[in-house]
Amino acid sequence: MDEADIANDSILADMERRLARLQAAADKPPKTHCEKCDEPITPARQKLRLNLCFDCALLLERAGRFFRKG
Repeated sequence: MDEADIANDSILADMERRLARLQAAADKPPKTHCEKCDEPITPARQKLRLNLCFDCALLLERAGRFFRKG
């Protein structure tokens, strides 16, 4: 087994772990309330399996832009 085979096996194992994690999350019911503020999450956001309400997601995105270096 050469380095390419080892790297390929590592990548495949990582992909399998990620897929298993995604499948486990998909099997759970969607969150109905925001993780940060406990306000209701809209049905559209629940369908996308998002964990934050729109306002908290917007604040988090804006904070990321503010603190981003570059």
